[in-house]
Amino acid sequence: MRVLLLCAMKDGQTGPAIKYAFENLGHIVRVVDPKIQPIFSYNVACDFKPDLVFFSKSVLLTYPVMKIKEKFKNVIICMWQVDTRPTIEYWRSLFPLIQLCDYHFVVSSGLIPEWRKINPNTFWLPQGLQNEVYDKPKKINDEDRIKYTCDVAWAGQEGKLHEFRRKYLYSIDSMDVLFKKWGCHGNPPVYNEEHNKMVFLSKINLAMSRWIGDEKYSSARNYKILGAGGFLLEINRESTYGLFPENILDCCRSLGELTEKIHYWLNNEKERKEIAERGYRWVHENATYTHRIQTAMEYMGLAGGELSAAEML
Repeated sequence: MRVLLLCAMKDGQTGPAIKYAFENLGHIVRVVDPKIQPIFSYNVACDFKPDLVFFSKSVLLTYPVMKIKEKFKNVIICMWQVDTRPTIEYWRSLFPLIQLCDYHFVVSSGLIPEWRKINPNTFWLPQGLQNEVYDKPKKINDEDRIKYTCDVAWAGQEGKLHEFRRKYLYSIDSMDVLFKKWGCHGNPPVYNEEHNKMVFLSKINLAMSRWIGDEKYSSARNYKILGAGGFLLEINRESTYGLFPENILDCCRSLGELTEKIHYWLNNEKERKEIAERGYRWVHENATYTHRIQTAMEYMGLAGGELSAAEML
């Protein structure tokens, strides 16, 4: 199948992961980065003649996608919204683009009833592991050990959109543990192989997915931690174990329990490492972007894989 992928590529994250997944499944992929050249989308489509146009959120794509849909009557138009907010109103500017889609996928389950008022073919498709990038580190030297070895690690933001995290981070700051933070407090963010080293050399890796409630949602951070062989400690939600098996991570329900869990896992190394290894195997075998794209294609009736969409989720 010929797939025209309209996704940001320069950041090295979701766009390249989706491209790799389609190619891993045997499809021919042509890419246009809408952050750099959205106006080229239509011209590339005319040259490439895609069977499927697949993209993430970008209001700049509304007009090019409309033109593509008008010209190619049999092309399938699909959007995967790999981000979420508390209400769909935040994405109002995207409504016309979403209405153009034959299929609309979202990473959190809670707002699907509202999304289906905009596009009835909206389905839940969680994020996954970018396994061609995030894995156990290929090599660790003495400099890496000095830089990343710690009891507890956090890689992410704690700005205005993520204020709830501060109480957890400050609570750990007051503990007698070696706590290293990346991407905040003036420290640089870590990605790719540096992220793998950070995760692998940290005894406990915090996740702190943003929205806490009963909906099924997890940030890509959880998959990256598990994929690099790290021990994952998440903030507890009723739905956490609807996304992940219980025996591959642990959760805390309060600040007090966070402290208890950190002390427990620092003193139970063998059990901690066994859980991390189970998580590593599970995420690589069940929750890569290739698994997610295969699931999306089954929803669209484009693949007859061995597993049904329900089984993969």
